[in-house]
Amino acid sequence: MRPTKLACTVLLTAFTISLLLVAACNKITPPSPSGESPSGRWSGDYEVGEGRREPIRVDLQWENADLRGTVLAGVRSLPITKAAFQRDTGAINLEFDAQGNGGQIVHYVIEGKVAGDTMTGTWTHGDQRGGFKVTRE
Repeated sequence: MRPTKLACTVLLTAFTISLLLVAACNKITPPSPSGESPSGRWSGDYEVGEGRREPIRVDLQWENADLRGTVLAGVRSLPITKAAFQRDTGAINLEFDAQGNGGQIVHYVIEGKVAGDTMTGTWTHGDQRGGFKVTRE
């Protein structure tokens, strides 16, 4: 028995609609929030001891895959000396130096993750370590 022209049209239409539905379900999703530029003014706080947190601000500029900026802690403005950002994972690494008690230079290393307008992670210098959380303004 040979299918009629109408039956072939119905089958072809059903097949086309099925393909469109499958394509719609498997569409390419937009980049995750971590894929966004980390540029902007970030403010929040960082852990300085058991249950004690201090305010902090980080100003970042991302230009041509070059990340630079400044950390503002209290009255100190500390230029970031080394920075890296991975768009695909949201991983961010920052380094800067500050003058510690007694005038010695203290080198800070920041390891974090950017997810949308939130950046969280840890800071270290020497054997000291703490957490931080900042949000983009």
